[in-house]
Amino acid sequence: MPAKGGSLESWLQYISSVHPREIELGLERSQRVAANLSLGRPAPLVVTVAGTNGKGSCVATMEAILQEAGYKTGCYTSPHIHVFNERIRINATNVTDEPLISALSAVDEAREGETLSYFEFATLAGLYLLRDNNVDVAVLEVGLGGRLDAVNIVDADVAVISSIGIDHTDWLGNDIESIAVEKAGIMRPKIPTIFGGEHPPNAIIKRAQELGSPLIISGQNFHVEQNVANTSWRWRGQDRQAEPINWPDLPIPGLMLDNVAASIQALKLLPISIEIEAVVAALAGLALAGRFDKRRDLGNGRTVIFDVAHNPDAMRQLAIRLHSYKAQNQGAGRIAAVLAVMADKDVPGMITALEYCVDIWYIAQVDEARSMAACEVAQSMKNVGIASDQGLILQFDSVESAYRAACDQTEAEDAVLVTGSFLTVAAVYGLTEQP
Repeated sequence: MPAKGGSLESWLQYISSVHPREIELGLERSQRVAANLSLGRPAPLVVTVAGTNGKGSCVATMEAILQEAGYKTGCYTSPHIHVFNERIRINATNVTDEPLISALSAVDEAREGETLSYFEFATLAGLYLLRDNNVDVAVLEVGLGGRLDAVNIVDADVAVISSIGIDHTDWLGNDIESIAVEKAGIMRPKIPTIFGGEHPPNAIIKRAQELGSPLIISGQNFHVEQNVANTSWRWRGQDRQAEPINWPDLPIPGLMLDNVAASIQALKLLPISIEIEAVVAALAGLALAGRFDKRRDLGNGRTVIFDVAHNPDAMRQLAIRLHSYKAQNQGAGRIAAVLAVMADKDVPGMITALEYCVDIWYIAQVDEARSMAACEVAQSMKNVGIASDQGLILQFDSVESAYRAACDQTEAEDAVLVTGSFLTVAAVYGLTEQP
């Protein structure tokens, strides 16, 4: 345990050492410590968000709308990009070091020898801070899966499952239905569940029927309608009484519309007032770090696009946004991609999804045991037909060296894309600024 007055960094090192494994699924440990802390619900109203992709976007959307509507918000997300404090936000502001240290200390004392994982420590500290700040609505992002994730010790008033794709197969299963079972673990009896896609897996439908939980599905119960000029969009959905709502002329946000639409629908099922004016104001400035996040290199001003996509589904969404970016910026040049991925990912699937958007690849590896070696990534690229002998694939020892080369070797009209994982983005995010 860090000495009294120890820094947040010392506490983060400490909680990394308490449990022998970085990931340990299961609710029992967190439940026992939560009971010792008298941690029940962190707020009068709770929304829990699970999904393969889009979870962070849903949380950010709901936070922004709730803020505009005048509610005090508390959000818990993971992982972070720049600093740990990003994981816990009160009224859209990262918590500072001092209350974080106090929360971690309280959790450490309450565990009474229980070996909590890093994520369990962080989650309990987050719930502790949300409760102690008396927030009106807590929005909680599941870390991994749902059923056995520490966040799932809290019963939600509305559950959101943003999407289901193949990811984290070592933990969640190798097929959509197996993964869906894990995501469905956040559902509760009689509590509505929002599904952000148009075709929920059978496991989701079956679980909703078993629990008697309303299942609100994109394309069936709520809808996205974009105008031809792509200057605005219409949201159609329903309120708590299943009465129809029609909100036209909404601003185009900086996040995927499917996730935004699911978030609006979730809020409209809570017993609070959310009007179109709050939604319009929130969407006008809505963005999220690392989600098609356009910034500028501090060195030469090159356009840099950060995206934490780390599975084929997310890469396909990224490809759509890159095509749109180039269509909307007629003078746009090449896309130079800095790519580093974790070893457990479907690398061929990720590359195939993105290959037609990228002109040259700068392959690296993250300073992390789980990172795939750059030579292995390059071999995967060759296997799917991307030729290194034409100078399309360049390999580097680090994300920073790959990034620096990409910025230095491109022209002013080109853009550098940094993608593949949260750790890839985090490695060079601090070398950029808002444009």
